[in-house]
Amino acid sequence: MGKAVLISYERNGCEMYYEEKTAEKPEKWPANAREQILDTLCECVEEFKKNPSYKTREVLLSLTCEHDLNLNENFGLVRVTEYEVGILNFLYLVGNAYQISSLKTYIYNIITQVTRLQKITSWFNPVINCDEENTYRVIPYEQGLIFPLRLYHIVYQKFTIEKNKSFAEQLIEIVEETLKSCQTEEEIDTLTHSYTSMLLDISNMHGSKREKLWEFTREELYKLLAIEAKLLRMNKQPANIRPVKGVLMMMISNFILKSRNGYNNDYICKYLPIEVAKSSISNHQIWMKKTELLNDEREKKVIPELFEDMSWIHYDWIKDIDFSETRNYYVSCFSKSINNSHMQDGYGECLYGYKNDRIVDLIGPIGLYTLTKKADADADLPDTMKRPYIAQVITFDVLYDIEEAKTELQYLFSVIDMFDLSDNNKKMFLQEILQYWILSVKDSKWKAERERRYVIFLYDDYEYIETELDDTFLKVKTSLFITPDFIIGKNPSKWEIMRQLAAKRKALFSKEYLFCENCLMQDHDVAIHEKPEKCPICGSKNIRMIYHENA
Repeated sequence: MGKAVLISYERNGCEMYYEEKTAEKPEKWPANAREQILDTLCECVEEFKKNPSYKTREVLLSLTCEHDLNLNENFGLVRVTEYEVGILNFLYLVGNAYQISSLKTYIYNIITQVTRLQKITSWFNPVINCDEENTYRVIPYEQGLIFPLRLYHIVYQKFTIEKNKSFAEQLIEIVEETLKSCQTEEEIDTLTHSYTSMLLDISNMHGSKREKLWEFTREELYKLLAIEAKLLRMNKQPANIRPVKGVLMMMISNFILKSRNGYNNDYICKYLPIEVAKSSISNHQIWMKKTELLNDEREKKVIPELFEDMSWIHYDWIKDIDFSETRNYYVSCFSKSINNSHMQDGYGECLYGYKNDRIVDLIGPIGLYTLTKKADADADLPDTMKRPYIAQVITFDVLYDIEEAKTELQYLFSVIDMFDLSDNNKKMFLQEILQYWILSVKDSKWKAERERRYVIFLYDDYEYIETELDDTFLKVKTSLFITPDFIIGKNPSKWEIMRQLAAKRKALFSKEYLFCENCLMQDHDVAIHEKPEKCPICGSKNIRMIYHENA
């Protein structure tokens, strides 16, 4: 990219108007590790656009799905340029268009790192006799970031400098103060869109160590959603009309379902039989059953049964809920019970492990939108063009306690009740959002499995690539079983997995890390002070440090 675009925009309802300002690439670019990664990301995005596939997706996501805190070396010149801001805006818009949630959360993580780094850099001003004021500010961010990103930067800056309130408290305070100063409907609209977009974006967190900031308590989340309801009311946007309805359903379900068990702080694994592990390395597929073919005969029955006795429900508008499926669901079942002999006996001895929910972006089928040129568009554009996207996947820990499920549902009811809707519209909103819940509660006899589910939403008449459907399975091309974070058990494909992971580690190498020869685990944090005696995952003592010279 020789030029980047700084984008400011205003909205009128669902329409968005952009004002573009071109920023030239600096002469010495890239001048630090962050700029180098952003350049590479732009190349990967372009390749995914031209050749959408599970391979180009894996390359792109390998850069965005960071887990360890000490993964990257932040070498190079300390600076933030308008050109970099333009790239951040571009990648954010691409993440929106292609539905790549981890690309957007990666942008937020960059803003977190840069904002904190600028604060630390400002501490050196007395040493170098710099008398400038407010050197903690990142002016290019304030002037050029797209509004949801700009709001996040301002909130995080206040959070990291003052250190007297939680991130959620700072966010609420800034939005409330900004709302008081809004003079026009356009200003309220901009604030509403920025806040809603930011909350939706960070609700797509994958549970990495870098994202702990966004793990709101249920109390904090309730207050944040109350602000959302207030903004929509002031902006005269009904919560039950698209696109607002869809955004709210994803945001609310993401936060509530992910906050189960204190958010996902465990490793996640998939148990496969030997024959499946052997075939997966050649067919590069994950197979997911239709929900009615899962091994629990009471699948999808627990939640509806809770509504048969309404004595625990305290809202008059909740009645006669229809639990009929509104779309096609396919489920892939993982576990948070690592190296469990019971699970190996029941599901297969080959364990594939993952540090976080990057699984979401790797198993979602790749779809293609067909875009049609508008009458007033550039004449050089083709009449139609295809744009790739990643299908929606939701994830959650399964609940096995009925009372816990009721408590969570009561919380959901109270959230919906905050929005300015008629009783009938509240009921319809609940009825639709419960589609996200119906597969998330099972009987207590399954508790030992500690299941984490990934539910794919598919729609009729949508075009998907590298995807097969038969009477039993949805088969999706994926790199999930080629590049896991670790493996346990006698895996017949271990040597090919070792080869693929070695190539990936070498391509992404930035800092030294601990490596386990047994389970192939790579960890940048566990040995930061001293090397442990054994692998923190499999317990093997066959571990070593990997440095630049032996990478």
